Amino acid sequence: MSVDAVRPSMLFRFSLYGFLKNQLYFEPFFAIILLGRGLDFFEIGVVFAVADVVTNVLEVPSGWVADHWGRRRSMILSFSAYLASFVGYAFADGLGWCIPAAVCFGVGEAFRSGTHKSMIFEWLRKRGRLAERTRVYGFTRSWSQIGSAVAVVISAGLALWMTQLRWLFLIACVPYVLGLLNLWSYPDEVEHHVGSTSAGAGSTSAGAGSPSAGHEGFFATLALVFSRPGLRRLVLESCAVQGVEKLLKPYIPVFLALAGLPVVLELSQAGGGLHDAADRLPVQSVLWIAVVVACLHLFSALGSRQAHRIAALEAPGARVPRRLWTGVFVMISLQVVGVGLGSFLPAAIGFVGFAFLFNAWRPAFLTRFDVDTPPDRQATILSIESQANTAFSAILAPLGGAMVDRWGLPIIFILCLAIVATLFGLRGDAPAAGRDPENA
Repeated sequence: MSVDAVRPSMLFRFSLYGFLKNQLYFEPFFAIILLGRGLDFFEIGVVFAVADVVTNVLEVPSGWVADHWGRRRSMILSFSAYLASFVGYAFADGLGWCIPAAVCFGVGEAFRSGTHKSMIFEWLRKRGRLAERTRVYGFTRSWSQIGSAVAVVISAGLALWMTQLRWLFLIACVPYVLGLLNLWSYPDEVEHHVGSTSAGAGSTSAGAGSPSAGHEGFFATLALVFSRPGLRRLVLESCAVQGVEKLLKPYIPVFLALAGLPVVLELSQAGGGLHDAADRLPVQSVLWIAVVVACLHLFSALGSRQAHRIAALEAPGARVPRRLWTGVFVMISLQVVGVGLGSFLPAAIGFVGFAFLFNAWRPAFLTRFDVDTPPDRQATILSIESQANTAFSAILAPLGGAMVDRWGLPIIFILCLAIVATLFGLRGDAPAAGRDPENA
């Protein structure tokens, strides 16, 4: 059955949500705006770390709230927290004012994550069309990608027109208010009523879901991750690759902005060089940021779609994607060379190439994760992986910022290259015949 079989009005509203959600006009200029508000790179790293930690801490409670208090209410709370965050960032001066804004952003992420997808699936289930979920979700997700591309174009135009970049936060409130109204219009069919389960099922789940049983299961699974090389390798790989991606993200526009300034600045003084220019960047800086960020979105989508072909290039039965890692190493090496020499072309190739490979890596990683993980513990191990990623990123963001403040912008790319190099030290032998792949 085709996507057209879904009622057009709901498909439109689901797609509109994704489009409006990605209208983050400030995102390409986020670190640059905060530099202009008096923060240094260490403090910007602290802002990212606070948002990540809040999101992670609230991830499980927010799911419970969505199921018991209502998914629409949870999403409305999420968008309201985002709006509070945008207003806070727009008027923030210094780290003390940015922390509450980061907390609000983390709350918004926590209450949004996974909730809207569950609303789509619930609506399809009640319509007897659950078999269409991949097709429908893929269609609505495509509008999220379109929204990202449109947002880059709009943000570039606004950055050229506005006298202060920080007002991009306030302009982003407009699509989010429209998003609130869109969510408010969702029918009751998207809600899941927890109390509808039978008494027998309820008693069973109550016993299984008791705090002591949950804690024992979690710690037993945590011990399993540390004791089995295959699982340990996957978690370490995830922390390294995703940690590098998150660490690099705010520094790419900073380099592009510096490269576009009329006076060539020493990259060791990146923060100071942008403090005065952050309110109104020159045309060349804005255009370079817009073009490269648009290419990042384009090649990210292409990498996701070509993930199966990239995975097929690895040796049959390979436990780790060494060819892909080699490609990642080469791309970050190009970034190091480009940023170190102040050369735009190799750096831009490295940025775009890494975005492609990162998005090709993630689907293949999840496939290997499925092979190495016991089926009855996959959800818990994925949760442990997420917690480990957050902890690693929360440490890495302020540490990397402090290093940039001390030694200049190139050091962050050298740090990422060193992290990627450690991937080659992970054991990747194929399991012996008849051996449990979980222990490989």
